[in-house]
Amino acid sequence: MPLSNEPGAAAQRRSPLLAAVLSGLFPGLGQLYNRERWKALLFLIGGAVTATVPLSLLDVDIDLDNLAAGMRNMLLASLPFLVVALWSVIDAYRTARRPMEG
Repeated sequence: MPLSNEPGAAAQRRSPLLAAVLSGLFPGLGQLYNRERWKALLFLIGGAVTATVPLSLLDVDIDLDNLAAGMRNMLLASLPFLVVALWSVIDAYRTARRPMEG
């Protein structure tokens, strides 16, 4: 009973916790663990883009005289990455929990 559509793939149960932890390290790693290459590629690209583009487009400076405003700006700039990362963790966990395809 193969886990994926790959010919000759050994039937192996995936750990939902490990899939979630890997995606928590960086979006797409849990999808790679679940052998979903295209989805992994999309999450990896999405994670890389959202980790770099908002910070470079926004001039995020933390003013030592106003730490709250600087931290708010940093959180807003990192929000797209956090959304992609959370989506990746949830997707990897749910995919690993799915019954194996037969």
